Parts: sequence; C-alpha cells; structure tokens
Amino acid sequence: MKKIFLSLLVLSSLALSSCSDKAEDLKVADIDSECGCVESMNIVMKEMIGLLDGEKPADMSDEDKKAMEEKAKPLEKKMEEIGEHCDKKFPKSKLEDIKDCPAVEEFKKTMEKMNEMR
Repeated sequence: MKKIFLSLLVLSSLALSSCSDKAEDLKVADIDSECGCVESMNIVMKEMIGLLDGEKPADMSDEDKKAMEEKAKPLEKKMEEIGEHCDKKFPKSKLEDIKDCPAVEEFKKTMEKMNEMR
C-alpha cells in the first residue's frame, strides 16, 4: 500500500472517513479500517482532480500551473498524512486484497481519471 500512496503523491504534484466528503474535514487519526484509508484517499484525489478544472497541467499556463500547485499543497499534505497513518496501521495491506469495500472500485476509477489528466 505504501507504493500506492507514494505514487499518488507523485501524481498529485502535477470516501468518507468520519462521514466527511472534504479533505480538510478528514480526521486521519479516526481512520480505523483499510476501507477507510481507501475512502479517505479517494476524497483527496477527487479534490485534486477538481483543482485541474478539466485542464491538463501540460496545457496550463505557467501562472495557472503555479496557482494550482499552491492550492494542491494542503491536499498533498493530507495525502501524505493519510498514507503514513495507513501504512503504520495496516503495514501489509494491498489495494487488491481489500474486500467488501465499495470504495476500492471508486478509487480505481478516480485513479484512471487522474491518469487521463496527466
């Protein structure tokens, strides 16, 4: 899972723990399941995609790209925080091994969308 989280951080440079649907409202310490980790990561990834506003970073002006990167910093920090928490709490967890969690499929779709935006 650590590799997944690290790759997400790289992607972010260019659901619902604690009943929240906003990254800023996520309480990382309250994430108590592998599914909660996936849900939380999905929330943050969706917000990162939202920052792109449908535009690929390669097509952005330098000014727009810089502004987007500034807005992404708190999301990147939240992603890192979630990754560290989940790696400690579930060190051997792999996305493909998480069962009975609808967030896994949603997260995979979010990742596909993020990859399309690169």
